[in-house]
Amino acid sequence: MKYSKLLNTLQNLIGFKPKQTDLCEILQIKKAAMSARAARDSEFTEGEIALIEAHYGIELTSDCVELEYIQINPSCGRGTVVLDEADVTPVKIGREIIRELWKIPQPSDLKLFKASGDSMETIIEDGNILLVDTSRRDFNNGGIFVLTINNDWYVKRLRLRVTGELDIISDNPKYPMETLKPNSDVEITIVGRVIKNLSRGL
Repeated sequence: MKYSKLLNTLQNLIGFKPKQTDLCEILQIKKAAMSARAARDSEFTEGEIALIEAHYGIELTSDCVELEYIQINPSCGRGTVVLDEADVTPVKIGREIIRELWKIPQPSDLKLFKASGDSMETIIEDGNILLVDTSRRDFNNGGIFVLTINNDWYVKRLRLRVTGELDIISDNPKYPMETLKPNSDVEITIVGRVIKNLSRGL
């Protein structure tokens, strides 16, 4: 793997490009030698790749990205109460799908959740697996989000009014919309934006 490709791959996997000094320390190489490699866009050996993988706990040569499936099951209805720390299961998804099909530059920000309840039908059904981008928490322009309200977990559509009021919307018309005023003492935390319902295909 060439120097430039290594840095781009690390950017996608761990969220940043290591400095030359970082690579020097991992590989026990002098800075001048690493600078020369960068200038020539030299190849790293398999042994060096193995050291970098071990240092960051990743697989550079794999065609898949390992995402965390957070077993909380946020509710589309009345909220999911989480009393203990959630179990996390690794799930592998093809890197090419993430980059080319979904146009997601930072796979490290992606998490998987299973929805529960029927209040977001027909967009999200009970038991659907949702791909959530935890870097996207701005709901000014609307969208469907995984969020906590007073520590209960939900999947809801959010809409911010010009008055500062926040509409919490269920797509199923049998559930009424809730509106929170700006001075409400309700504690809301945005976990991330739902960008794909994987139960409906890639």
